[in-house]
Amino acid sequence: MAPLPMNDASVFIPRGHDVTLGVDNAASEEMKDFSYGTFHILRPNRPITLLLVFLSCAVGALLRTVLKETKVPILVVIFFIGLVIGIVAHFTHQLPFVKHIAEIDPVLFLHLFTPVIIFTASFEMDFYIFRKSFWQVLVLAVPGFLMNCGFLGWLTFKINKYNWSWDDSMLFGIILSTTDPILSVAAVKNIGLSKIVTNLIKGESLFNDATTVIIFELYRDLVHQSHQEVVKEIFVQLILKFFASIAFGFLSSKLVSYWLAHIFNDGIIEVILSFSMAYVIFFLAEWFGMSGVISLCMLGLLLDSVSFSPGMDAFLYKFWAMLTFLAHIMIYLIMGIVIAQKTFPYINTRGFFSVITVYLSLNLVRALVILTLSPFLSRLGYGFNWRWGAVLVWSGMRGTFTLNMALALSQTPSITAADLQVKTMILLHCGTASLLTLIINSTTVKKLVVTLGLCNITLPKRMAMHNAVQRIRQMEANAFSMLKLDRFLADANWTMAEDSMTIEYPYKLDTEEIRQLSKTLKCPDCDADIAFERSPQQIADIMEEARLRLLTAQIASYQKQYNSGMLNQEAAQTLIGAAESYVDIEGKFMNIHEVKTYWESKGMLVTMKKWLSDWVYNVKDETTKAPKNKFLRLCHQIVFMEEFEYISTMITYLNSVPIILNFITSVNAEYLPQLKMCNYYFLCLYIGEAALKALAMGRTYIYYHWNQFDLIVIVVGIIDVMIINLFKNMTPSYPMINTIRIFRFGRLLRVFRLFKLTLPTLIFVLDKQINKQLTFRYDIAKGYVQGEEDIKRLIEQISGHEKVYIEITKILEKNKQEAMKELGLMQRDYPEIVTAVKTRQAVQTVLNTASETLKFMISGGIVDRNEGAELHKVILVKKKHLAKLPPTIAPPTAQQLLHNVMWLQDNKNQIEFIQTCFISIDDLLEAFDRFLEPPSLEYKIWLKIALDIALKTYKENLPNQDWSYKLCAQYSNMYVVDVLNHTKCDIYDEAMDDVILVHGTVQDCQLGQRYCAPCILPKTCHQVQGTSPATKLLIIRSIEGGARKSTGTCFNVCQHHADRRCATLGQLFSMESRNRSSVANDLDYTYMSSQSHSVRKNKE
Repeated sequence: MAPLPMNDASVFIPRGHDVTLGVDNAASEEMKDFSYGTFHILRPNRPITLLLVFLSCAVGALLRTVLKETKVPILVVIFFIGLVIGIVAHFTHQLPFVKHIAEIDPVLFLHLFTPVIIFTASFEMDFYIFRKSFWQVLVLAVPGFLMNCGFLGWLTFKINKYNWSWDDSMLFGIILSTTDPILSVAAVKNIGLSKIVTNLIKGESLFNDATTVIIFELYRDLVHQSHQEVVKEIFVQLILKFFASIAFGFLSSKLVSYWLAHIFNDGIIEVILSFSMAYVIFFLAEWFGMSGVISLCMLGLLLDSVSFSPGMDAFLYKFWAMLTFLAHIMIYLIMGIVIAQKTFPYINTRGFFSVITVYLSLNLVRALVILTLSPFLSRLGYGFNWRWGAVLVWSGMRGTFTLNMALALSQTPSITAADLQVKTMILLHCGTASLLTLIINSTTVKKLVVTLGLCNITLPKRMAMHNAVQRIRQMEANAFSMLKLDRFLADANWTMAEDSMTIEYPYKLDTEEIRQLSKTLKCPDCDADIAFERSPQQIADIMEEARLRLLTAQIASYQKQYNSGMLNQEAAQTLIGAAESYVDIEGKFMNIHEVKTYWESKGMLVTMKKWLSDWVYNVKDETTKAPKNKFLRLCHQIVFMEEFEYISTMITYLNSVPIILNFITSVNAEYLPQLKMCNYYFLCLYIGEAALKALAMGRTYIYYHWNQFDLIVIVVGIIDVMIINLFKNMTPSYPMINTIRIFRFGRLLRVFRLFKLTLPTLIFVLDKQINKQLTFRYDIAKGYVQGEEDIKRLIEQISGHEKVYIEITKILEKNKQEAMKELGLMQRDYPEIVTAVKTRQAVQTVLNTASETLKFMISGGIVDRNEGAELHKVILVKKKHLAKLPPTIAPPTAQQLLHNVMWLQDNKNQIEFIQTCFISIDDLLEAFDRFLEPPSLEYKIWLKIALDIALKTYKENLPNQDWSYKLCAQYSNMYVVDVLNHTKCDIYDEAMDDVILVHGTVQDCQLGQRYCAPCILPKTCHQVQGTSPATKLLIIRSIEGGARKSTGTCFNVCQHHADRRCATLGQLFSMESRNRSSVANDLDYTYMSSQSHSVRKNKE
């Protein structure tokens, strides 16, 4: 018989055949236990533990899918699965891996799961809210935790029936006083509870975890080990676990931030770095005796989504959320196995009642502690009230740290059987207490929050939701109207489609709430609807809700600017943090004056640079003029040679050696005469150098700061020599010795001469930092202005009331004008810095457009993915080179600016005509009449204005799309057409994508609907008629249609515009209500209409 292959995954042997294949007896016996049917598996000793890990992850994913819409906690089910596995293994010897899991090392358990949970919790915290509520968190996490430990330990010692000692009761109280930062917030995270409360819960959990580890280890060591100096031990532990851990976490965050700043657009490396550094920092902190929890808290708090590359935030949060979920799955599976294996023999009826007592006690004690601390909490941070306290009490879930410390205590060596029983019962009670908080607290805390009214949906929120639903329904109706024109979808069942897509209002409303949302009155004369006037309090509530939503929109704008590269990391973090700090200040809008405080604190650098510059550069210009005397001219040439400065510096370096030897007692005593002669020698050299400079410079010698310093060195040196020679024949006394020592220290002044060559380098470094600060200042102001412009388009959708709309518009316009003033001042004072920033942003914008174009071509199959990857690398290299652009760039001249004006198109004749700082109306009209050749000057100006208006109109109506890129992609397919009064124009043929009314008014010839500029004409409109003296339409042709359109067609459009201009102007000028400046007024009118969102009539 041929030998069976041993490298197969599995080999089956028919029963009755005696084939050993080199398998030992133990393995054969184990294989028999796994026999089934006719065949049995040959390969035993597979890594079943590893299989169990991945099976638990799969079961967790299955439970998350099945139980998503229920209130059953997934971790409770996982815990019971582990419990069942442990109980089954207790009665059989066929699951040896279960016993290995039950004996897991507590240190491994801590280092395996804790970094994930701590970093995720701290990374998700709002740093600015935490900063304000820090003292509240500290009160809850330190004195609150100690009170909780003391009360719970004392209560356990008094009522437990297991005869625990005081030390055992206190350790039990310490273990049960800690809360889980993830589980405590999970139940109240997305139900509308204030971020202040959720951050308070999470912050308290994070810091009492750190306090728990310190107190638990310290108390356990003091109980089980003898310490001679308890106070010293406590002091050392406090220094290491608290202050050293904070410093280590801070330095680690700076290191990680520096590393991330030098990773260019590589998300995989950034995720790996965040994952690995969390574990490395935790391990190093624990290894050196510090607190890994506090160090990781500092790391997570000081890092945020802006610390990583743009667009990485969503993936990063999901990655850490996944790790946290898997960590909790493994923790509760392991603890189920551990408790079943170790505590099963001790479970009885009395233990059941003891578990219930412990659960009630820990909630009662926590409520008592928070009630005691509430007077202090109400005077700190954001304040405090009894409803917050109730949520804080009930959301205290016992999780990772409770289970880890109970596991660590259960695995410490036991001297007696009674000692082992105490530790086992502590493990049982801690595990069941954690389980009960998940079963009861986590499933009922949401109901508690709703009952207390902490997540009530106020009228302004309901109005905002009502407006959002109405807008979505309107967009649905528009989409259906457009789809009905589609040749492929025209015969769809539109009734069924519209019924299936009805968006319901998500909040349940009663009759009174519906009346509040849609209050209207009927006019007695015309029976028209009139909006109901709301009370001042309702207006104030709507205003506050609108303010909060605008702050959220501002943060989104800053995040978007950072993702597009328009804001650097530091400016984005500053603006986002500033906006978040306004959330809790009722009625306060973000303004540029308070944002300025973030850059004004760095003005000291300019003063320092000015002071150092005075030491480097000449004070008077005439110092460089050579004297007429030959000898003095020779001295002047010698002094102003570079070699002279090098020789002077070399002398100072050589002199520093005997100066240092003078302070070494043994050397000074042995070589005193030689050192004295060196002092005389170098002093003479300094005097000779000063004399030579004085001869070369004459009277201007004294104006140099370094020459003044040289004179001080010489005077101090001469006095030093005189004192030494004067006192050498006298009897030494303490005053004499002290005087000699003082002037000996005066010799150290000579060493400061070495800084003369380093000052230019210091000034260069300072200048670089100042330029960076000014760039940071401009970025903040520019980002703030852009944010104001972005949210201004959303006011109408957010405000919910006309008065609120008007008031917010005034506030935002005022804030924007103040920010524009700051930008203007920077443009005036630091034109080189501003030009450099604008140049960098222009290049960044073009590179973003190139990236978007490449994505479009790859997704459309125009470019192969491999080719696209190569092009993407080229674009990334260009983006990386942006950092190498100079920090200052000379601003362009007026001539250069005119050559880059879009509507001049580098036309030399037009540039020569418009080379002036102010263009009058008559000059502009003369230019229009003079430059009529297509494309005419007037047409090019109108095209520029039309593009600005179109971009703003698109952003107002469809803000979720990148219209800047889309307009860039279709720039060559856009043109402006005139529609005269009472004339008709056909629009939306097969080659037109969009038609934007940029000036004037038109009427739909079919429906009679009137449209005013600026607006996007609907695609259901196919012919319009002009209803104003001058109407302009921007036609955006499809890319395919634009590609097919010949150059001659474009020429005809421009020629048509130029030919009709005279007739148009003649019609305008013939009207008595218009004067000669009507065209300029129209231009100004069009631009202002895009700013104010309405069409205004020109003055008579």
